Amino acid sequence: MKIRKMAFQDLEVMTKWLNTEEVLEFFGNPEAPLTAGQVRTKYGPRIDGEIEVEPYIVETAGRPFAFMQCYRLNDEDYKKYGYSIEETIYGIDQFIGEPALFNKGYGTEMVTKFLAYIFEEKLADAVVLDPETTNPRAVRCYEKCDFQKIRKIDDGRKWLMEILRGSLDPRKEDIS
Repeated sequence: MKIRKMAFQDLEVMTKWLNTEEVLEFFGNPEAPLTAGQVRTKYGPRIDGEIEVEPYIVETAGRPFAFMQCYRLNDEDYKKYGYSIEETIYGIDQFIGEPALFNKGYGTEMVTKFLAYIFEEKLADAVVLDPETTNPRAVRCYEKCDFQKIRKIDDGRKWLMEILRGSLDPRKEDIS
C-alpha cells in the first residue's frame, strides 16, 4: 500500500468515487453528487497548496482505491472541541472509493500509516476525526487504530474521536 500526494490526474477517479452510492452515503451529498468541474474547483486548490487541506490518494498494486486528507484544526474547531491553541491538533478525513475493497482491512492499514506520517512529519499532539454515528464500519476501523470516542457532536449525528501522540506503534511504515 502506498499513500501519495493527490495530483490533478487523480481528479477523474475522484469524480467517479464521489458519484458512487456507497461513498456518498457518508462522504458528500447523495442528492447532489459533484460534477467533474466541481471536483476540480474543490480539490484543485488543495492539490496546488492554496488551501491548508492536504489531499492524498491511496494505492494498492499501483491502482488508486482511496482518498485521505489532513488539516490543522482551525481556531473555531479548537474551541468547539476543547483543545488549547498551544496544542498541534490535526483532523483527517478519508474514504475507500472502491466498494469491492470494503471490509478487507485496507481502511485500518491506511489510517494507521497516515497517522504515523502525521505524528512524525506534522508533529501533531493529537489527531481527530468525526464519523457519522450511523457508520459503524468506519467507527470500528478507527477503534482498531486506537482512536477513542470523546463525545457526540453536531447534534448527536457524529462522534468526535481522538488519538494522542504516543498511542501508535512506532514501527509503522513511512508514507512515500
